[in-house]
Amino acid sequence: MKEAEEGHVPSFDGTRIYYRAEGEGFPLVACNGVLCSSGYWLYFRRFFRNHSRVICWDYRGHGGSELPTHLSRISIGAYCRDLKAVLDKLEVEKAVLLGHSMGVQVILEFYRRYPERVAALLPVCGTSAHAFRKFYGMPWTERFLPPALRAGERHADAVARILKPLLRSRIPDPLARLGGAVNWYLCPREIMEDYFRHMASLDFRLAARALLAMEEHVAEDVLETIRVPTLVIAGEDDRFTPLSVMEKMWRSIPGAEFLVIPKGTHTALVENPLLMNMRIELFLRDHFHECGASPVSFGDVLRRSPQTPDPCSPRRSSPDSPSPPMSGTSRS
Repeated sequence: MKEAEEGHVPSFDGTRIYYRAEGEGFPLVACNGVLCSSGYWLYFRRFFRNHSRVICWDYRGHGGSELPTHLSRISIGAYCRDLKAVLDKLEVEKAVLLGHSMGVQVILEFYRRYPERVAALLPVCGTSAHAFRKFYGMPWTERFLPPALRAGERHADAVARILKPLLRSRIPDPLARLGGAVNWYLCPREIMEDYFRHMASLDFRLAARALLAMEEHVAEDVLETIRVPTLVIAGEDDRFTPLSVMEKMWRSIPGAEFLVIPKGTHTALVENPLLMNMRIELFLRDHFHECGASPVSFGDVLRRSPQTPDPCSPRRSSPDSPSPPMSGTSRS
């Protein structure tokens, strides 16, 4: 496997964006959830990096990326321009984009702005608009949370003094499990602890702005315009982005495929990573084998085709094909 490449690239406003690229070949680019670094992509990276070029990066103000000079430059659009800077730096002309949680909004907005740079889309446990509207299935959350976040931004120092020690303690992980945010048995504790440590490291003004940007962004109009292969991945028990929301997204994208991860919550990608990764592998082999996407079988790498690794025009699923309940290729 090619040695990992990591570094920083200046974005449109000079903010330095951290990236890490592992492996070589067909490019797969992972976009994180809000307030997350790339920890949730751990099993995805391990599965695909021996036969693909797996690229992870951090949003501005997150992980290894710099805090922007002006917090007004925290938006889904700014994240898209950061992603473009990373792709340009790594000389990736076209890639498969995966997005988890808020990352779904990022990849949909990126497709709106730069469709020629997108080979396929894989939205994972996220929505296309107004992230708080269906949060925990409570309609009042979209009225309550935005004002609370604006107040939190104004009083970020006081909020940080209270929350940061809590986030660094052992309390948040069992609370998340008790509240159904993650599966009690399936979600790895070390990944959740890393997530809470990362959250504690953030500037809380930035955190509030990022959450507000997530709520304000709308990309529902993009769904019916998508003309690249798309695999929508949902968690059966996701309370942040309920299954009904993901199913509606799937039905709105022409020819999209669908995977429901049994008992999966909002962190389904680390609760049943083998199922998700094997389904993604089948998706890539079906649409991009002739373009250099090499097959994997339970971690064993097969000999790669000498085809060019750049994505080419993929084969689309027929919109009239039947759809199995767990991993459909289209709507019936």
